[in-house]
Amino acid sequence: MIRENMDRAWEFSHGQASGGSIYAALQEEKPGRTVHLPHDFTIETDSFPEAPSGTRSGYYGGGIGTYKKILNIPEAYTGKRVLIEFDGAYMNTIVALNGHQVTQHHYGYTPFHADLTPYLKPGKPNRLTVTVNNSAQPNERWYTGSGLYRHVNMLTAPQLHIAPWGIFARTSHITDRTAFVIVETTVENHTADLANLWVEVKIEKESDGTQAGTGRIKVLAHPGTKSVGRVMIAVEHAEPWDIDSPHLYKIKAQLTNKEAILDNDSTLFGIRTISVDTKNGFMLNGRTIKLKGGCVHHDNGILGAASFMDSEYRKMKIHKDNGYNAIRSSHYPPSSEMLEACDRLGLLVIDEAFDVWTMGKSPHDYSLYFKENWKADMEAFILRDRNHPCIIMWSTGNEITERGGLSDGYTWAAKLAAWVRELDPTRPITNAVCGFFNGLDDEDMAACQEEMLHEYRRSGSIQNFESKYGKAIWGDLTEAYCAPLDVVGYNYLAHRYKEDGMNYPNRVICGTESKAMDMAEYWDAVESNPHVIGDFTWTSCDYIGEAGIGRADYLDPEDTIDMLNLKNVKFPYRLSNDADFDLCGFPRPQHAYRRIVWGSSETFIASRNPENYGKREILGKWGWPECENAWSWAGYEGSPIQVDVYSAGEEVELILNGKSLGRKPAGKGNHFTAKFDITYEQGALEAVSYTAGKKVSSSLLTSSAEPAGIRINLERNELAADGQSLCFAIVEIIDKDGKVVPTVEMKATAKVEGAATLAAFGTGRPQTNENYTRGEFTSYKGKLLAIVRAGYESGLSLLTVSIDGFDTVTVEIPVK
Repeated sequence: MIRENMDRAWEFSHGQASGGSIYAALQEEKPGRTVHLPHDFTIETDSFPEAPSGTRSGYYGGGIGTYKKILNIPEAYTGKRVLIEFDGAYMNTIVALNGHQVTQHHYGYTPFHADLTPYLKPGKPNRLTVTVNNSAQPNERWYTGSGLYRHVNMLTAPQLHIAPWGIFARTSHITDRTAFVIVETTVENHTADLANLWVEVKIEKESDGTQAGTGRIKVLAHPGTKSVGRVMIAVEHAEPWDIDSPHLYKIKAQLTNKEAILDNDSTLFGIRTISVDTKNGFMLNGRTIKLKGGCVHHDNGILGAASFMDSEYRKMKIHKDNGYNAIRSSHYPPSSEMLEACDRLGLLVIDEAFDVWTMGKSPHDYSLYFKENWKADMEAFILRDRNHPCIIMWSTGNEITERGGLSDGYTWAAKLAAWVRELDPTRPITNAVCGFFNGLDDEDMAACQEEMLHEYRRSGSIQNFESKYGKAIWGDLTEAYCAPLDVVGYNYLAHRYKEDGMNYPNRVICGTESKAMDMAEYWDAVESNPHVIGDFTWTSCDYIGEAGIGRADYLDPEDTIDMLNLKNVKFPYRLSNDADFDLCGFPRPQHAYRRIVWGSSETFIASRNPENYGKREILGKWGWPECENAWSWAGYEGSPIQVDVYSAGEEVELILNGKSLGRKPAGKGNHFTAKFDITYEQGALEAVSYTAGKKVSSSLLTSSAEPAGIRINLERNELAADGQSLCFAIVEIIDKDGKVVPTVEMKATAKVEGAATLAAFGTGRPQTNENYTRGEFTSYKGKLLAIVRAGYESGLSLLTVSIDGFDTVTVEIPVK
């Protein structure tokens, strides 16, 4: 099929097109504004205290949006098939052409096609209307965004053609550097005649186009059906895809009859083998790898839900550069761009289907459509995704309420697993299972209730809390649910790893969610148990919604603690604030700690805010203490301060302005942390790690002075004129010596002129009611992030940032 991108120039308006003749005409008199996809219309709006989804959405609302586009289909397309492919649209999408309703699609995360063929008028203007309806709130437990937030393509083909996502390649085996690749090609016949066809397949190196193998197979295509041609191709001197060397191949399929070439298609692919077992754990190309994983939501930080290749790649590269080797899409299929980024970077992926089945978690969520749509939705994303070498497991769900057998949960678990195996038998199937904070029948729930209520009064939360009774019955009640799985995902259940390895000796376990404060214990459990293949932290990068689950509160010792009120997260709390990287991708101290837990020999200084010294620390369940990798606390000279030094060394020495403040134990036995209580004074703070009396590593921090100016650091120097390319510009407030001033908070303004636009401007501040799309934002920890989006025409663009009292700074970004 010929694939043509359709992201450029849609007419967008809030609300739903009326569709009636006179009303439609009136609406045409008031055209919307032009937008280029991907587009999230919710992120353009302001958050507000009365938002129906509250903390779930970060106090954003939803709404309805309509996208229109005139398709000028040439006469030559008469008799061809024309489809529109949506990589994702949130949510309850209706596609119409020339007034005809073409299709509906409820799930906001799966790709789908709209077949325009029956309603198309070649040679005339054709009006395409796409309406997304995210008005029923709440419908998720996190920020979703709204609109056509992923790419849209037009597919055209003859009546005999290769099906969309119709190429499926998999590695059969590798012997003496020769890989045997099985390629299946699905052919659709929309004619009334039997067709005798050939499918010719070529495998090329993606890096240079060198041919690596060929195959040819006959396909008998019956009228009105799909037929599959299957051929095994030998690839000599194969270059396997691996986390350290992510080699890719391109597979090209050509459909022919006796007279002509009918259709072509291609896909990226990686040659590799995977397996899981209780002895060797997860194996990639024959070697065991422990998964160092992060759970990620689909939003792209201050861009909202809009998915660009550059933003997805940047997010994934930050993970790769900081020691991660695996990603879990939570809790739905990710964008095509994210998966391609993982292919190219060498990151392993758990591709997840659902957060709910038949029993909902929000009033208007996918459970309303699950029974009717689950099979088609799973088929769509698995067919789209199954050639990605990065994907190592399919997940059928997360913390599904039916996990204990409610509402035919055991039957559903088996049905979903069987359907996945039919679509792709090459990858293990998992499901993220948690404790019984819900999911029990009335009798068992009543038995847990007293303990649960006690915990709720104490902490204000029962999410992922296990009662004593719940722990006792968990194994028996979840065994039938877990039986169809190849790998059982455990959310916050590391205490069960060893015991369940004995109780279920054939069970492979993966820690699919864990909390940052427990990372050392979780990773130790992963390394100690061969049947446990890895750990995925919740979360690796911060996201909008589930606001405040990682917050830290500091109370005076004499204050009475009202946990219920304390855990009542109020507006304008927007972000989860629970991750290794903040909303802009800047690392937080907890990730340095994770690197050390994973084996880094570095020394890392985390100084705590002196304002909190002596106070009672109340952390959210996914929280981390308030601290900075900085030694700049202006105004607190002479005040007591706690300094934590993260280190795997046996002991750490702290040196302030050349004077030793002594040594404290660190290393695994001390939770990889040496703690010092000292008096703050500006200057140089150094920490030195020792093992067996020998220096291992050190770290030095120096204080910054008063803020004196602005610095802009561009992550790339030019953009492509494709309407999609992004430049991430880090804006820093610096002192006279060029050091970032980490405590300063100042209102900044950003604007872009010329051949690009300002896509977003903001920070990782967890609590704010500022708008990421307005070009005005208050700095956070001395930084901001501006994202510049290329237009479709070449030229020069100028990014200008100004702050009252400082010289305005402008940088040039060519668009070519």
